[in-house]
Amino acid sequence: MSERELEAKLSVGLKQSYRKIVEQHRRDNQPLIFSENGVVTQVDPFTVAI
Repeated sequence: MSERELEAKLSVGLKQSYRKIVEQHRRDNQPLIFSENGVVTQVDPFTVAI
């Protein structure tokens, strides 16, 4: 497997994971919580683009 093929597969996997996480949080009506530059942030999942 070449480096380009690996990067393409990883990109597809990350996009699928992102979509599933956002959809799950929308179903459960829970905020998305993440850390950005050491600051914990909560985001409404309905305002995040899929």
